[in-house]
Amino acid sequence: MELFEVTVLGSGSATPSLIRNPSAQLLNADGHFFLIDCGEGTQVQLRKNSVKLQRIGCILISHLHGDHYFGLMGLLQTMHLLGRQAKVTLVCPPELKEIIDLQNKHSQTGLSFELEYVFTDDKELQKV
Repeated sequence: MELFEVTVLGSGSATPSLIRNPSAQLLNADGHFFLIDCGEGTQVQLRKNSVKLQRIGCILISHLHGDHYFGLMGLLQTMHLLGRQAKVTLVCPPELKEIIDLQNKHSQTGLSFELEYVFTDDKELQKV
């Protein structure tokens, strides 16, 4: 039996709220985990929902408003600290690569795994 399940981890907007976290959803498509957006606090919500971070293979960032990606660097660093070796595919606007590279450079850190970028403005992607 194939499984398709969406877990809403956050549905709030940019303004902090005591009852909703910023945008983040987890899609489980037959055991393949996709994180859609990664607002602040996403790691805590993933843990509250007993999601193993290492199972996430693809992260999709819809756009570069902070409430959609401010939790991403912390999540990637936690995956690194947990010894992740498997590649993570990041589907995102191209400017996010520059942000990640800059943060890694100035924090003098790197990742133990490959980040594969698929840019949302790629002409080939837009044809789909």
